[in-house]
Amino acid sequence: MSRNFTLNQAKAEHLEMIELLLKETALWLKAKGSLQWNGILEGNDNHDTASAIDRGEVFYGALDNELVGMFIMWDHQSEWDAALWGTDQGNKFYYLHRLNIKRDKAGMGIPQLMINAAKDYAEKEQKRALRLDCIAGNEFLNRMYRNESFELIDCKEDFNAGEQINDFNLYQYQLK
Repeated sequence: MSRNFTLNQAKAEHLEMIELLLKETALWLKAKGSLQWNGILEGNDNHDTASAIDRGEVFYGALDNELVGMFIMWDHQSEWDAALWGTDQGNKFYYLHRLNIKRDKAGMGIPQLMINAAKDYAEKEQKRALRLDCIAGNEFLNRMYRNESFELIDCKEDFNAGEQINDFNLYQYQLK
């Protein structure tokens, strides 16, 4: 397999493929017994992906020009981020959300390529760190983030995520 990976800023014409990937991921999560991202299946996009694309906050990864994954990266806190992290007055961080890949690309290292591209982008934009959260009980994601040099900062227990109440781990990757 050729590893010609590129990270691209999504444009309005990419909305349909981004929404399809989000729905596929939400269906996969539901099939695994997770309520996470269930709102997407009900037509509730609490990240307002279309507006996030217009603001340049949605990125998609392509391998040999084929969509393989996407994420949203905000340079400002959402209400969700502020509730988890506390208020960031200086916009010194990027907040990574909705990292997901096409299921037929699992096991190919795509999430790592996307995370490294997000790190590079955040560093280029002179942010202090890249932040993300994930369900504390998701061993796969927690291990992946630790393997990508993210530091566990805190665990918010019994946090109401709307779709479910869960424990959330907060991770940060310190930029140089």
